[in-house]
Amino acid sequence: MDFPAGIVGAPWNWLGHLIYIPVLLWALYRAPWWRIRQGEGQHLFLGACALAVVLWSIRAGVTPGLNFHLLGASLITLMFGWEFAIIILSIALAGITGYGRAGWDMFSLNGVMMILLPVLVSYRIFLIVDRKMPNFFIYVLACGFFGAGLTIAVAGLGAMLVLWLGGVYSIDYLANNYLPYFPLLMFPEGFLNGWLTAVLVGFKPHWMRTFRDERYIDGK
Repeated sequence: MDFPAGIVGAPWNWLGHLIYIPVLLWALYRAPWWRIRQGEGQHLFLGACALAVVLWSIRAGVTPGLNFHLLGASLITLMFGWEFAIIILSIALAGITGYGRAGWDMFSLNGVMMILLPVLVSYRIFLIVDRKMPNFFIYVLACGFFGAGLTIAVAGLGAMLVLWLGGVYSIDYLANNYLPYFPLLMFPEGFLNGWLTAVLVGFKPHWMRTFRDERYIDGK
């Protein structure tokens, strides 16, 4: 779902810069850095960066710009909140870009598609659950399983839109050669994130910044 170097024109790169860079700077400013300095925070932060790099490095491709890989954005967002999720995934994106898996000129645009959109979707679903349906099982199913699957669909559709509007591929080509693979990715993305969310909530709830026993379990 990331773009190789030069696949779309410079206007798309500038649009990516205008969206991604201000949000990244805001996340850096807003992030509660004291959490990283406490207890296991630093190890969790580095471990999440490594997990994202591994997930994004294991991929399958159809043609240039049409590749597939898991994101892990939902789990990282639930663990760290939206600010650190953007920071962690940005570090992972820098890692795979430096390794040659994506283009540096596409960095901001990749950041919008692979980081901002998935994190926004994941955190928005969490906010809805937290405000209207604070329940352990709904948290795991909606935020972990369903939310993670939806992030793949949103990121993929965003990439399709850019490739179509950028004149790289026709909409018919994308519909026939890219869109059918989304369901095949949504299930493993949902299963991986949902399973790990359930495990961490059960055994390491203090690792989950968005989960609180007194709200999601006590009295339910």
